[in-house]
Amino acid sequence: MSELLAIKNLGPYTVGLLNRVGIFTREDLLAADYRELRAAIEAEGIQPHLLIFVSIEMGLQGRSWKDATPQEREEIRRLVEG
Repeated sequence: MSELLAIKNLGPYTVGLLNRVGIFTREDLLAADYRELRAAIEAEGIQPHLLIFVSIEMGLQGRSWKDATPQEREEIRRLVEG
C-alpha cells in the first residue's frame, strides 16, 4: 500500500495521479512545488482542479479539505497559479 494513502484526503485516484508524476512518498510531496506539480499533471493530459491541491495541503496538515478557510484556498490558488 502506498504511504500516500495514509495522508488524509488522498484516495486511490489522487495517489495514482501523484505516482504518475513521480510523487511516491510524503517527503516527495512536501518537496513538490505546486506550480511544477500542476504542470506535470497537465503534461499527463489532465487538467487538475484546485481542490486537488487544497486536499493535498490540508491533508499534509492532517485536516479535511472541507476545513480550508477562504483565505487558505486563495493562498493555495496563488501557489498553484503563480
